[in-house]
Amino acid sequence: MRYNDNFSSRVLAYIPLHYGKEYLRQAIQAVENHVEKIVILYTDKPSQGFANQSQCPESEQELREIASLSSKVQWVRGEWGHESHHRSYIYQFAKDYDQILALDADEVWDEQSLVQCLEQASKTGKKYVGITGFVNFWKSFNHACYDGFAPIRIINVKVENQEQEFIPGKVYHFSCAQSYKIIKYKLEVTGHRDEIRKDWLTEIYLKWTPQNNLQDLHLTSVGLWNAVPFDKTTLPEILKQHPNYHKDAIY
Repeated sequence: MRYNDNFSSRVLAYIPLHYGKEYLRQAIQAVENHVEKIVILYTDKPSQGFANQSQCPESEQELREIASLSSKVQWVRGEWGHESHHRSYIYQFAKDYDQILALDADEVWDEQSLVQCLEQASKTGKKYVGITGFVNFWKSFNHACYDGFAPIRIINVKVENQEQEFIPGKVYHFSCAQSYKIIKYKLEVTGHRDEIRKDWLTEIYLKWTPQNNLQDLHLTSVGLWNAVPFDKTTLPEILKQHPNYHKDAIY
């Protein structure tokens, strides 16, 4: 069911996908009741400017089986040389829609917040709408980091200007609460690879514990992230059922 049946915007969601099976199902579940279609733009090669140094730990078949659990998913396979090309390919499917909802495979929306943000975004009169309020989980569901970043996640398709607006929302982000093999692989292929702080993986990510509570945790920015306790009992049911929910640390 939708949280606001009076809001009638036609919404197309999409996920640019290369890896991300740990939270892909939950990312889809959180939005599927509030959009008409979810396009998965899958590539078996990284699209953020760096080629594979090692084999991707996840196969297309694994990811496709997860995505196929939703009847709203359309699987599109391709190759894109840059992240912007990968993301902008969604416009091939968007001409009949009012809004595009972008999400990554490790982003799980709070459903009520999603509907509120879609409606609020539609009233801004701006083309691109960034979302503040990401909850960036750190190594488990028990700790999270916060920042003021506002990635563009909603596009008003029929608005002609190129202006931006930023609105508050609630998105559970698991970029740093995934298996070690995925964290390691991500560092090899991310478009921010050259910006990653020296020895971040060994000296910060692997060394942090709740007991030593190391500070200044962000991959690329200094003085930004500190992990604070998070009450995971407040999470939506789809995340309480996740295999990582009861883990003190995710490896």
